[in-house]
Amino acid sequence: MARDSQYVQIGKRKLEISNLKKVLYPESGIVKAEVIQYYLTIAPTMLFHIKGRALSLVRFPEGIDGERFFQKNRPEWAPDWLEYVSLGSDQKKDYIIATEEASLVWLANMACLELHQMQTRRPHHDLGDYIVYDLDPPEGYDFEGVKDIAFDLKAHIEGYGYQCFVKTTGGKGLHLITPVQAKWTVDECFDAAKEVAQPFSEKRKDTTLNIKKDARKGRVLIDIYRNRSSQTIIAPYSLRGYPGAPVSMPVTWEELEDLESSQAYNIRTAPKSILERGDAWEGIGAYAVPLHTKRKTGVKKDLGPNKLYKSPRQLEDYSKKRDFAKTPEPKALFSGGDNTGFVVHRHHASHLHYDLRLEQDGVLRSWAVPKGLPAQPGIKRLAMATEDHPMEYITFEGEIPKGQYGGGKMWIYANGRYAITKQKKDGFYFTLNSPQINAEYRMHNTKGKEWLLERVDTPQVDWLKTPVQPMLADTAKKVPVGDEYIYELKWDGIRALIVMDEGEVTIWSRNHKKLNKQFPELMVAEKAFRGTSAVFDAEIVCFDTQGKPDFKTVIHRMQRTGDTEIERSSKKYPAYCYVFDCLYLDGRALINEPLARRREWMEDSLRRDTPYRISEAVQEGKELYNAAKKMQLEGIIAKDINSRYLPGKRTGSWLKVKVKQTTEALIIGYSWGKGDREGGIGALHLGQYEGGELVYRGKVGTGFNEKTLKEAFTELSELPEIERPVKEKPVTEANTIWIEPRLYCELQYSMITNNGSFREPVFLRMRPDLSE
Repeated sequence: MARDSQYVQIGKRKLEISNLKKVLYPESGIVKAEVIQYYLTIAPTMLFHIKGRALSLVRFPEGIDGERFFQKNRPEWAPDWLEYVSLGSDQKKDYIIATEEASLVWLANMACLELHQMQTRRPHHDLGDYIVYDLDPPEGYDFEGVKDIAFDLKAHIEGYGYQCFVKTTGGKGLHLITPVQAKWTVDECFDAAKEVAQPFSEKRKDTTLNIKKDARKGRVLIDIYRNRSSQTIIAPYSLRGYPGAPVSMPVTWEELEDLESSQAYNIRTAPKSILERGDAWEGIGAYAVPLHTKRKTGVKKDLGPNKLYKSPRQLEDYSKKRDFAKTPEPKALFSGGDNTGFVVHRHHASHLHYDLRLEQDGVLRSWAVPKGLPAQPGIKRLAMATEDHPMEYITFEGEIPKGQYGGGKMWIYANGRYAITKQKKDGFYFTLNSPQINAEYRMHNTKGKEWLLERVDTPQVDWLKTPVQPMLADTAKKVPVGDEYIYELKWDGIRALIVMDEGEVTIWSRNHKKLNKQFPELMVAEKAFRGTSAVFDAEIVCFDTQGKPDFKTVIHRMQRTGDTEIERSSKKYPAYCYVFDCLYLDGRALINEPLARRREWMEDSLRRDTPYRISEAVQEGKELYNAAKKMQLEGIIAKDINSRYLPGKRTGSWLKVKVKQTTEALIIGYSWGKGDREGGIGALHLGQYEGGELVYRGKVGTGFNEKTLKEAFTELSELPEIERPVKEKPVTEANTIWIEPRLYCELQYSMITNNGSFREPVFLRMRPDLSE
């Protein structure tokens, strides 16, 4: 077979890739091009876990059915830019270190399906930074049994003060990982692992620590010997050389409960999961602790009084005055004490800015960053060095009274551990590991107290360039009651995501249409917002002469295309944008924060007296619903203040309570009319997606007038005719034209019948804001 190749640009590297059509997984027909694409797609997340680690490789040049090669030494023909480290006591080997996307693409092109990592990381290649407990079951062992052992072992391990993470191996078993501080040798880590595992194995007779296969006798091996020098484990997100291209997948413990196999994720499903749910090991480094055999308490420096910062006693007083009373407390915070702690504050003093503080020798070395952390590589932020601050600031959140130095609100924006990865003459590289931010930065000293802060790594999701799907509300017939709920009006407008990026606004509709041109009055970033980058969830609304939301008018605005008519309609029917959530702010995603905290930052980010308005929330749900009903508004939304934001998901954390029971449905066909409707539409056939499948919801023939019938027929007649797109066959099929399901309509109904159809449906309006 002739060798085919081509050159590609990956970042700053130009690579030759070859034999892209070569089948590496015969059973699934997966070719090398798919393997390369997988590693390129997964690179931002995977690199955060493996960057700086020595890698051993398993290569499959002829696919998984051919010969495999376990390789440690860097090949002689490897490019000069591919980094490596020489390790080994007797005979040193040059281990490859993946540092960028191009590293993974080069390895994938070499048919390196499996990447195995050491438990040490540059610059400390002699010090372990995690302990692994590898659950290795015998052939045919029930995976439910492996899971049972894993949950039991997790509880046992955490009794020693460790935080336990889990991933599938992509083979038969599971890896339990406990992050530890990189202060002790691999041998000391092994001794600690043995001390933890020994009593557990003695208690659970279905496990063993005996590595010899003939001595296991059907028991699950707890392989702690992976913690020895030069030993490796399969890297998180690495492919495996088994049929189906399974992935060694980090998962949450909640997710593990429902997994049916260690091979539950594969080359095609793993990237989708990360994009939808994020990295299950987000912030794993923030949970690193000393070995339980080596624990000591840290030492803080007393900096004494200083007018440029608050004393520990003042901080305590101000913390008591915090005005975030309605906000759930932030997650458990790391208080430092071992030169690895950091905090970033969002500080709304006389001017909004961020404070970056890194623990060094018992104090917090501090910089003021006016525009916040950079979101992407290539963006440089000014960072002004300020005086060292007491360690108490690492967990402080509150409001400093006006008139005092730094007076204003101070939120903990991120808190965890940091590590300096490279020292330079004019600065240093460092990583932040926390539940909020996981990224690598460079700090560059330009002169005196002036520094430049730059992001080095590429985030997996570019929140500012790729619009996400908005979170959707479930439906409730009654107003839910409870202290956990807040209530907002349900605005009768166009759902929109407002993206602010370096002072520029982009407005995206729910179906990802750009609406900048249609709403020029909303293109006012500096006037409307405090901050540099953000993603807000909102509703664009126009009002009638009585001050009620007018859906027809806002749709009219959305459908204007000519410059003159856009200008004329914007003056005649001004639009307002009601903001109700904040998904991303100044360098980090907020979706895992509770709603109450997201709203705090949202409210602090919006200026008053602009076309952007806060969608006010109240705690009197029934009263708000009755008021909406009296004013003939659409209804209200009840929201759990502790809930996360789940992009693209419909969830019971948000509940819409409508004055009338309405819904949106796809138009999948139409029947010809009779009598005065002859030659036009008699009824619309409707469908909705359930679990990814289009299901039939019956038809609607009432609620139209002559104008809406004519408009609907014009739109529907332009769509291609197709075969019936649903399983159900209606009685009137002979009189029905089936069309591509692209257009949505809104209807009112009394209930859904046992056969899945709408009862007493009434057509209300077309929904061009949802249609493709």
